[in-house]
Amino acid sequence: MNKKSWLIVGLSLAMAASIGVGISACGGETHTHNYDAWDYNETQHWKYCDEHGSDKSNIDETTKANHDFKDGKCVCGATEGGEIPDADLDTREFWATGAGAGDLQNSSWTELKPNFKLTKEPTKDEDGFTLYTIQFKIYAGGDSFKIRQNEKDENGALKWTDGTYFGIDELRNASGTFIDAGTKNIGVATGKDGIYKFTVHTKPAPAPWKDNFVTWELVESVTPPTTTEDMYIVGKLATYPKNDWPGYGVLENCIHMTFDGDKTWSATITVKEGDQFKVYNKLNQQYYPDQGGNLTRPSDAPDGLFEVTWVSGALKPTLKHVHTYSKWAYDSENHWKACDFDNAKDESTIEAHDFSQGDTCKCGFQQEADPDWKIEGGELVEYTGDYVNLKIPADLTVFPDFGKLFGMGKNNTYEFAKCDQANLAKVQSVTVDPKNEHFKVENNAVLSTDGTVLYMYFPCSTETEVTFENVTTINNSAFYYNTTVTSVSFPKAVNVGKYAFYQTTALETVSLPLAEVIGENAFDASGVKTVEFTKVQVIRSSAFANSKVTTADLRTVTTLDKSAFYKSDIESVDLESIRTIGDSVFTYCAKLKTVVFGEKLQTLKGTGTLLAGCTVLTTVTIKTTTVLEADKYLFQLSKAITDIFVPAESVDAYKAADVWKDQADKIKAIPTEVVSAPAEVALPASKKEY
Repeated sequence: MNKKSWLIVGLSLAMAASIGVGISACGGETHTHNYDAWDYNETQHWKYCDEHGSDKSNIDETTKANHDFKDGKCVCGATEGGEIPDADLDTREFWATGAGAGDLQNSSWTELKPNFKLTKEPTKDEDGFTLYTIQFKIYAGGDSFKIRQNEKDENGALKWTDGTYFGIDELRNASGTFIDAGTKNIGVATGKDGIYKFTVHTKPAPAPWKDNFVTWELVESVTPPTTTEDMYIVGKLATYPKNDWPGYGVLENCIHMTFDGDKTWSATITVKEGDQFKVYNKLNQQYYPDQGGNLTRPSDAPDGLFEVTWVSGALKPTLKHVHTYSKWAYDSENHWKACDFDNAKDESTIEAHDFSQGDTCKCGFQQEADPDWKIEGGELVEYTGDYVNLKIPADLTVFPDFGKLFGMGKNNTYEFAKCDQANLAKVQSVTVDPKNEHFKVENNAVLSTDGTVLYMYFPCSTETEVTFENVTTINNSAFYYNTTVTSVSFPKAVNVGKYAFYQTTALETVSLPLAEVIGENAFDASGVKTVEFTKVQVIRSSAFANSKVTTADLRTVTTLDKSAFYKSDIESVDLESIRTIGDSVFTYCAKLKTVVFGEKLQTLKGTGTLLAGCTVLTTVTIKTTTVLEADKYLFQLSKAITDIFVPAESVDAYKAADVWKDQADKIKAIPTEVVSAPAEVALPASKKEY
């Protein structure tokens, strides 16, 4: 370009700067920057040209200024006390890798060591560069390193930060001098040994690489190393395919040996038949053995680990086969640690298998599954073991019916009521195999792993008052035949399974405030006297049959199945919400005195001897205006009835209807004071309409 052309471009740039635009020439084409987008860090903001994608490096220096927050927000979009948007954050990671006699002797060219990871600084510098720092001891005469980032190439391997990947040729110090561009290794040209702090100033791709640079500072001078060697293992190793003979002094793919601080250099490597290698001193370019020939695996030693040792001044290194006991070996009784390469046994590690945590020992040896449990598809088919210490196996996924678990005989499926109580009484402990992912033992019970289902309460427990805060489902037969518990509370239980408290003879009080369904025979033949209900809607067959229950609030119940309270001690019943009622629900309830049927009941036909044998029953209230059909044995042997209250407009119809006409002299209009339920027990709106 001639002087005239330069003058024109210069004038154009000057004019562009004065009006908030800029001009650049790339590849012979002229681009005009439009500085119309804001960028910022924690303290300052500036305009940049947003026509370069994610590249924000083309900035208008004249627009740089500190934030001016008005009502907590700056004109650039930054908020007071806020953070830089995620899109502007550099999330890369960097490591120093290299070699030398200083701290770098513990690093390598091929590994990412945690102690050589650069630390990302919390804030950017004033020019918006992200800063990564690291500090370590380096000897200026021979140490060198590169910086590697976490970007991966097309093969999934981590990329080096040189050449195409990070542009190490473009890395420069603060004064603009390129850093060791000839070898592409960052070196220290000061000639001073010491602890240095290195800082990488970078902007994420695709920012121009020339904007990246490295600065360093000497933190502390150190005494030069006591050795004039820098030793490597070089050659051909089958187990270390990147290892090679050094060329032109480049040792990136060679194994750096460790110096003991006195005279000895060593490294432990894997050597197989056919491998050939030497020890090499990088500083004087001397090979050992120094009289020709290579090191190879001794013919009388197996393939495996060898410690290579070289003492300063020696003509030849030494090779010693070493064992690495890192794998388990075992027989049917014992296990031990063995060498990875020749299976040599570490005698000090021999010990018997331990199955305390399951069927598999820590060494990997697995004992046979418990033969007492026959399980198919996760379900119990047959149990033939003893009951003293019951252990639930790892492969059980469905908790078994008690009939199958505690029943008598083989190859039979037992219902709950046929469970052998004698076997149940033998139980002294219950455990769960640690590998079982479906059950756990807690609070004297077998529960689901999330604690919401109670499967079995230990019959051997001596607790009398039991509370389970998180249980929502009480499983079938959970407290089957328990003879010690007197009080149970389940604040969150919604469902009570069949036979859940069957023959719990000591049980007196039950709290189930949220329960909605009570399963078949749930409290059959139990000692329960008082049950706390507020939401129960369905009570299944024989749920409280033969029980001692005297008090239960049934005003929310919509369905009562057959024999639900058969021969129980219930004293008073208010079925305000009842819709369906089964056969013999209250038959032979010898203490029942009053019964109320709500207006939603459609019929009493099919209830058989519903109130038969209720010898002290005196009052029955029916709130339906339509005469309910009923069976002729409805009141059989219930001779104490004095009042059958029905709606006033239906008195005559009831007196004339079949079954009811035999009780005509007792049929009367419902007294005004009992026409509706008390206000304080009125049902929620969601429960009033069905």
